[in-house]
Amino acid sequence: MELRHAEPSDMDNIYNIASKYDLESNDMKAEDFIVAEEKGRIIGFGRLWEHDGAVELGTVGVVEEYRGKGAAKMIIKALLKRHNVNAVRERHLPIYLTTLIPKFFEQFGFKRLTTPPPQSMIRKKEWCEGCAKVGCTVMKLDGRRDKRR
Repeated sequence: MELRHAEPSDMDNIYNIASKYDLESNDMKAEDFIVAEEKGRIIGFGRLWEHDGAVELGTVGVVEEYRGKGAAKMIIKALLKRHNVNAVRERHLPIYLTTLIPKFFEQFGFKRLTTPPPQSMIRKKEWCEGCAKVGCTVMKLDGRRDKRR
């Protein structure tokens, strides 16, 4: 399994997989994504998406037959590393996410919140209301993290 930055030519494939798993697919740009590839096939991906005053970790997905093999962990670690060396880091922007599997993201230092995500991340009010109904958790990773991670 290899990781790489997404190319514009990957976006149809990423969009199709994201749609299949009901992942966030708005405003997708190749430069935001990292993909995991196996034998030339995209098997997973994730993105960091900058909003006003925050960064969102989202659209993290792995195709079913590759789940449980560490692809998601590799993708998230690569995205967090990218965040640490990116200009965004200099402004100490926190990273937020919404998830149905908060325990998974705790291993990366994300903390559960009882408040909604920043207003700049909310694209539709009904989505946030629906998220709460299905047990979605808002999580945050402070922008001033330990650099040894």
